[in-house]
Amino acid sequence: MYSVFAAFLLIVQSMVAIHRSRNDMSTVSFIIGVDIDMALLSWTIYAHEKAPIGSKQRERLNMFIWLLATLLNMGFAYKVSMVIPLVLSLILWALVAVTTVSTFHLYFLRLDKRF
Repeated sequence: MYSVFAAFLLIVQSMVAIHRSRNDMSTVSFIIGVDIDMALLSWTIYAHEKAPIGSKQRERLNMFIWLLATLLNMGFAYKVSMVIPLVLSLILWALVAVTTVSTFHLYFLRLDKRF
């Protein structure tokens, strides 16, 4: 029930955002891209939870989750970096890089995997 409400809320908010920025196609495409990314990420996490532990399917889903989360982080960082000063933009991109590398390490390079 919660996921249905969250999906409905995402759709309504996206429709409002698209309506407000209907003259700016880059913003509209960004909103649609984020919605697709969020839907795929939600589905992938659900499929990951249902997959047997230690299976190849679960490992592939880990990679897909990491790619989708990285894409989402980079997309938001790009949009935010366009409106903040250069120094803050560099800090933001450094945080995105640290997050990307640390989650890659957590998902794929750890020896004591618990996923």
